[in-house]
Amino acid sequence: MDSQRQNATGMESVNGPQSLEQLSRLLADLKSGTAELKVGKRALEVLDGMITYPKQSAISSISHLAKTFDVNPSTLTRLAKSLGYKGFAELQKIFRDYTAGTENFYSRRAGQLFQREDNRHEGMHLATRIANEETQNIASMVDNLNSKTLDGVVDLLIHAPRIRTHGLRQSYPIANYLSYGLGLIRNNVSVLSIAEHGIIHGISQLEPGDLLFTIGCAPYTRSTVTASQVAREQGVAVVTITDNHASPLAASASYTFISPTSGTFFSNSMSASLVLIEVLLSLVARKLGDKALDSLMRYEKLIGKMQFEI
Repeated sequence: MDSQRQNATGMESVNGPQSLEQLSRLLADLKSGTAELKVGKRALEVLDGMITYPKQSAISSISHLAKTFDVNPSTLTRLAKSLGYKGFAELQKIFRDYTAGTENFYSRRAGQLFQREDNRHEGMHLATRIANEETQNIASMVDNLNSKTLDGVVDLLIHAPRIRTHGLRQSYPIANYLSYGLGLIRNNVSVLSIAEHGIIHGISQLEPGDLLFTIGCAPYTRSTVTASQVAREQGVAVVTITDNHASPLAASASYTFISPTSGTFFSNSMSASLVLIEVLLSLVARKLGDKALDSLMRYEKLIGKMQFEI
């Protein structure tokens, strides 16, 4: 990257990534070996951890972060300079700027909603506005899709021996929707939830080759982020639907879908995520072909039997 190259005087450029999204993309390039700059393996692990837990990275001192990652503070300083910053303070500012935007998320969104326009037909005006915003979010989600990611995820959804979906708060219905729809056309699919034996118990049942599919957007839940990280460390494939490349969920995922969540609604818009789930399920069903049809027909017979017996 030009921003990480040395200038004509031999001094390092101070133009490191200017946002957490840019920093996350650089991390992905470093992991794949396509970045022009190089950092050590341990420094790469530290950067990965910082992006996974942006709030901790924003508020902790350099000595506390060094202790957390079991490195010397000088490692963090060298990492910052290798990324193009003058020092650690500039690197940490990226995390502070990011987390500042997530404070008071719901009340701030509601405050924007309450700034009503003077309109005699307020109900219809708001309905049209939200519908247009949802349409834009869906269009943006589609623009972010690419064939390589779609093909890779569809292949995992077909061939992974076990699949667990996971999302909390308003992402839980999305995770449940994916689990239900996928469970209609293949076996060994379920929601990884806090209920019953807990998330750790559920992750412990997964093995290398299995799939954890997470859904989450800002403000992120620690449980979903941690589950993704633990699953990846166990060799479980991780796919996520999240709101931007700077998301801590993206840091642990082999494949990331970006689903915009902006709008007038006082919480996150989930329409684009629902449409994306329907796209994935349709692609899986079409690729499974007769196997999907047979599974659906068995399901229909069971429905008929239950209705008859009742």
